Amino acid sequence: MKAIIMPIIYNLSVFGMCAFAVTHLKIFRKTLHQSIYSNRDRLLLILLFGALAALGNFLSVVDIKGALANNRTTGIVLGGLLGGPLVGIGAGILGAIPRYFLGGFTMPAAVASSLVIGLVSGLISSHYGKRGITLKIAFITALISELILKLMVLIFSVPFDAALELEKKIALPTIIGTCVATVFFISIVRHIFAEEEKVQTRSAVQAMQVIRSADQVLTNGLNEESAALVANIIYKELEPAAVAVTSPTKVLSYIGVGSDHHLTGSPIITNTSKRVCLIRQSVVARTKIEVGCPNESCPLTGVIEAPLIVGEKLLGSIKLFKVENKLILPYEIELIEGIARFLSSQLANHQAERQEKLLREAEYRILKAQVNPHFLFNTLATIHVLIRNDGEAARRLTRDLSNLLRRTLSSDREMVPLWEEMETVRKYVNIEQARFGPRLAMEVEIPDRLYSQTVPVFTIQPLVENAIKHGLSPRSEGGRVKITAWQKAQLFYICVKDNGLGITDDRNTINNDDELPAHEGPGIGLSNIKSRLAHIYGDQGNITINSKQGIGTEVTLTMPLCLENEPEGTVSTVK
Repeated sequence: MKAIIMPIIYNLSVFGMCAFAVTHLKIFRKTLHQSIYSNRDRLLLILLFGALAALGNFLSVVDIKGALANNRTTGIVLGGLLGGPLVGIGAGILGAIPRYFLGGFTMPAAVASSLVIGLVSGLISSHYGKRGITLKIAFITALISELILKLMVLIFSVPFDAALELEKKIALPTIIGTCVATVFFISIVRHIFAEEEKVQTRSAVQAMQVIRSADQVLTNGLNEESAALVANIIYKELEPAAVAVTSPTKVLSYIGVGSDHHLTGSPIITNTSKRVCLIRQSVVARTKIEVGCPNESCPLTGVIEAPLIVGEKLLGSIKLFKVENKLILPYEIELIEGIARFLSSQLANHQAERQEKLLREAEYRILKAQVNPHFLFNTLATIHVLIRNDGEAARRLTRDLSNLLRRTLSSDREMVPLWEEMETVRKYVNIEQARFGPRLAMEVEIPDRLYSQTVPVFTIQPLVENAIKHGLSPRSEGGRVKITAWQKAQLFYICVKDNGLGITDDRNTINNDDELPAHEGPGIGLSNIKSRLAHIYGDQGNITINSKQGIGTEVTLTMPLCLENEPEGTVSTVK
């Protein structure tokens, strides 16, 4: 027994060194981390575990009356547990080939059992998954595999008496050796998985800390100020040797080792930055030469550089530097790339918001420029007539027109208090009353406290203009425009109602989600007001139209209640 146990112990020692070497191979760890094996991955695992199985035929070879005691089974069991049935059978075949040529009366059973053990261990792996293989499962699988081998040797080996005598001598030590070796290897693999999970957790935590800290940092775009904030956040959270944020042409911010010659505002000088600008993909440099800094005393020996891309345009990059030839880990590459994607999305959102703001400003300018030329010509003609007949009335009308045009063309504010908007309405109605005379009447019912409600500029006056132009003007007898406002809960309502012709539309009531009618001719459409309310207030901004032909039209605007301090004396001037 001692002659068998000592070689088995020696075999385990050699196997332990082999296991340590295999599990530290980068290609093995990379393959092991794959969630689904490719054919290439399976072939690699077959070769690795097949080599261990084949090696087991020659380690601690003990010839007992024409039979061999060895640890071939370990490599096959590991292949099945970590690679599945195909890898297990493949490793079994590779392990069985040298066993076939070694001969012995147990050779047929040993060869056949290699394939069976590979299949069984592979099926166990399929059931639990490679990450679900515990030390207990590994031990039981190794034990079952050794029992399969012993059973097949007893069944298929001739003579039976010799096979039985052999197993009495080698069964216990070989079972112990295979179980110990299998559990030892699986413990290393589980440590690798645990280490990977720890790294992934750390990476996720670091990414979340960077994202949380960098949120809204790039709301004004990528410039030296925002780049400095980003670089400081990454430097603080990830603690690299150095961090840089660049544009396609220059360094926007640099923090850390090498800041004596990697200066903010200086042109980009490293090879990696030039390559990122060229290929628009992440670049990893692991040597000082690959980094490509022309300064010979530069201490930087490695860098991960990820581009900041919005649409098809390269806006810059973020760079994480290493020194003293420190290893660049895969999770660090994924982390920097993830942060770069987040920052790119922030820049994309900023550009979209900026474009939307410019579009809104353009629409607002168009809105202000939409002064009906017929209204202007008619007003000037009225002033011309009044100059002859009523100089004081002409003066008042000229003043109102001047104030109206000044407010319409020069105001840059998007929100104004209601009292100010009603001043614009009053001036407009005064001008129209000079033309229509007693045919046009206006009534206002607004509680004093609601005059401090803020409203989008030029939302009430266009409604009054539409009521007069399209509702009352075509009628020989004219009509009345009534403006009312009220509060309900936390919502503000204002209604412009006329007793004119009504809208030519089959619908009596038109809600916010319906398509609004478009009046013919120049002027400010209801759809413009609708879109502005939706942009400013979202779902709380609403427009509703009730109209009946021959009876009149009622347009109601809804918006959140927002009261400001009201200047003293303004209410009385509006009424």
